Amino acid sequence: MLLVITDRIKKKATSSPSSSDGSAYLDPYETEEVDPVIYYDGKPYVAKKNIETILCMGIDSNGEAQEREGNRNDDQVDVLLLLVLNHEEKTYRVLEINRDTMTDIPKIGTTGDRLGTTVAQIALSHTYGSGLQDSCEYTCEALSNLLMGEKIQHYITLKLDSIAIMNHSVGGVEVEIPYDMTVVDPTMTKGAKLNLNDEQAETFIRARTSLDDEHSNNVTRMERQNMYLENWKKKAKEKINADASFALELIAELGDYMISDMDLNTLSKLSEYLTEYESCGRMKIQGESKHGEEFMEFYCDGQSLKETVLDLFYEEKTM
Repeated sequence: MLLVITDRIKKKATSSPSSSDGSAYLDPYETEEVDPVIYYDGKPYVAKKNIETILCMGIDSNGEAQEREGNRNDDQVDVLLLLVLNHEEKTYRVLEINRDTMTDIPKIGTTGDRLGTTVAQIALSHTYGSGLQDSCEYTCEALSNLLMGEKIQHYITLKLDSIAIMNHSVGGVEVEIPYDMTVVDPTMTKGAKLNLNDEQAETFIRARTSLDDEHSNNVTRMERQNMYLENWKKKAKEKINADASFALELIAELGDYMISDMDLNTLSKLSEYLTEYESCGRMKIQGESKHGEEFMEFYCDGQSLKETVLDLFYEEKTM
């Protein structure tokens, strides 16, 4: 029987022993300083230590990052990648989040007051606020709601202009076109191997609604984005190994189109982690896409969501 994982548990909890519903408990033979234990499928788990989370977001608009008047803006999040660094094991994983994922997002009134939450696509969470740090924090909060209370510690957002800058920095990225995309670029025939120029890179990453019915959804677009980013990462790693200043120079060039709660030195350190740490691959939450009243909506499978949270943030307790 699969037991329910509770919301994120405070490290110094004072709750009573677990009930049959899988709630957290403190081992009566340990002190109150010991992390709470949760049960899943009959096995005990504790939170992993020294985990750092960074939400990387791609915003669907051009131009420099600028403050918008009022408490609403037009920018949606097209790409959401949660980077989970395990400093204990010196590894990292990436969790892909479908922009259409339905979850509780913060609801902000016209005067900036909080009106609770509303269930909507997570992409819309960024439309609340000025378009700067507050909007990023709303999206982090929405993702935390989805991931059963796990805290999102840092964020990075990049505007569309960043695609060309990143592509150009490595001399273009080679991809194999997975299916016919000639409707958006005549050179993108199925199976063609192209070293994408800056304009083609944006087309390859963003194309969706103009493609055929089978490939006009966000799930297949995420697969292309994954392909592009993996190939870009390989070339960027070569650049970093050849030139220690590559990462800093790229971050500086992206600066006008980036919003982050991390300073230049911290971002540079992050690039070192991604070079030195072992990649444990990508994850995604299984679920189902449905046509909503206006737009596509993605509903996470409950079991897949719980197992994803467990895999990323917990480890089996050794008795």
